[in-house]
Amino acid sequence: MVLKVAIIGVRGVGKFHAQWYSREGCDVVAFVASRPETLSENEAALKNFVPNFCGRGYTDLRKMLELEKPDAVSVCSPHHLHSEHCLEAIEFGTHILCEKPLVWFGQERLEEAIIQSEKVVRAANQKGLKFAVNTQYVAAAPYLREILKAKGLPEIPQKLTMTMEAKVRERDISGVNLWIDLAPHPLSFLLALFPYAELDLSNAIFEEGENSLTGHFAILHRNEQISVSVKVRRHWGNLERSIVWDELKFEFQPFIGDDGVYRIRLKWDGGEQVVDDFMQVSIRKFVQSVLGKGEPLCEGMVGLKQMEWLIGSVKKYLSMRR
Repeated sequence: MVLKVAIIGVRGVGKFHAQWYSREGCDVVAFVASRPETLSENEAALKNFVPNFCGRGYTDLRKMLELEKPDAVSVCSPHHLHSEHCLEAIEFGTHILCEKPLVWFGQERLEEAIIQSEKVVRAANQKGLKFAVNTQYVAAAPYLREILKAKGLPEIPQKLTMTMEAKVRERDISGVNLWIDLAPHPLSFLLALFPYAELDLSNAIFEEGENSLTGHFAILHRNEQISVSVKVRRHWGNLERSIVWDELKFEFQPFIGDDGVYRIRLKWDGGEQVVDDFMQVSIRKFVQSVLGKGEPLCEGMVGLKQMEWLIGSVKKYLSMRR
């Protein structure tokens, strides 16, 4: 069965979703843009990543869902539209892969973000639909466990340091918005490594830097406390995406292979391994889940817990700034 998929919002990360769907054998049948005057521009951008794209562009999500009847959609629209677009797709019985954060309306509406996140996940579950959040660095967890086991290192570290950097852009460059945009990746990674952990913010502190924010807190796992530091940052230099497990550092370095396909070079002291791009893995597992072959990389209930951690840490940060 060839899945029909549509992309809601292609100017940013959406075009990469389309690329990986196409590589996974799906038919990208449509995209949704915000304004009529951007349709041709968005279509051109999409064709740079999916050269054989011959679908149609829409500015009306409901019309697209009615006419194209996609099996699944990727919601890559602006954060504040995620819940609206997800609920509309759910109404049509469409499976959903939603970009992170699942829901975000700004720091004045934190409780509403949690309520809407719960509403979206509950609605998808009630209809028996696959719902996933695209926090793709979860794909690194199995590799990390294998390496730790091979080295005879403890399954539970005393401390973890996680760094997630991205290129500078016009928005989300400092404070709360920077955290909301980049912290879902390390937080979801923590949940993948320690699925039953609880967040402990009682002694949390946050350090602000130039286009950076570092949170120091703890998680409680199997009656053990793990000290965690998460640094998110935007800049124009070489980007670091890494996790330090006690003293052992793992780096995740994306690169383009000779065949033009993105991959990840996983590096650690004394070793290196080339693996599939984490977004490709996320798309692949979502597609397989829709086809009845397993579960998504970050399914809805995990995405909901991720949101609780995200909003909880934002509340703590804001309380410290007052």
